[in-house]
Amino acid sequence: MRLLVNGCSFSRGPIAWPNHVARLLNADLVNLAQSGAGNNYIAQTTQAELARCDYDLVLVMWSGLERIDIQVERIEDFDQTLCTSLYQSSQNDWAEKIVEPVNDQDCVQKDWVFGVGYLNGDRFLTSNGLFTKQYMYQSLSQHTQRSMYHMISLQSYCKSRGIPFVATFYQNYVTEFDHFPTLKAQLDWNNIYNQVNLFDLVKQTKDFDTDGLHPGATAYERWAVNLYNFISK
Repeated sequence: MRLLVNGCSFSRGPIAWPNHVARLLNADLVNLAQSGAGNNYIAQTTQAELARCDYDLVLVMWSGLERIDIQVERIEDFDQTLCTSLYQSSQNDWAEKIVEPVNDQDCVQKDWVFGVGYLNGDRFLTSNGLFTKQYMYQSLSQHTQRSMYHMISLQSYCKSRGIPFVATFYQNYVTEFDHFPTLKAQLDWNNIYNQVNLFDLVKQTKDFDTDGLHPGATAYERWAVNLYNFISK
């Protein structure tokens, strides 16, 4: 089985859920997830990879609704310490990762810049102020609608091509979706796993990684089993 995954930092790294699910499915994994990635990146690069190569299953963990990211012509003009796909893909997820015969980071588009949105209730902007005015002039509800359009678009693309597709959310956004019932109704909830939200599980179990923000290894593994069971049904 060829498995394609996309998401943000919650879907990236050695202990993250995609590695557990890939083992449970006995699948070859290509993981395009990038730290700080928003839903524009996730939707667009997933579709681009599906146009390039065939996969048996696509799993997407949608990111923060307010996150903004764009492709740029001169990626070298931007800070290469966190906020670009060029830098992150060069890290191969983690130092000991086996990258032969296929390094999935080679599949990552190298011209994306990420603005990570809100941190502790405050706007946290990267990339030399690239996104400052967009955040200034757009409301959170508009960011929510934008993300929902990305979700609907990728869902429709996969359905049109008959590609098995399961989506989930790195935080529980159902309350935010309730403000836009016509858009919410267009999401295929039969193919969305949110019965146990990953971040809700982390908060309940207090199983955080050392950074105090991302899930710990046990939470990732427990949640991956739940997702695997949902996929199997």
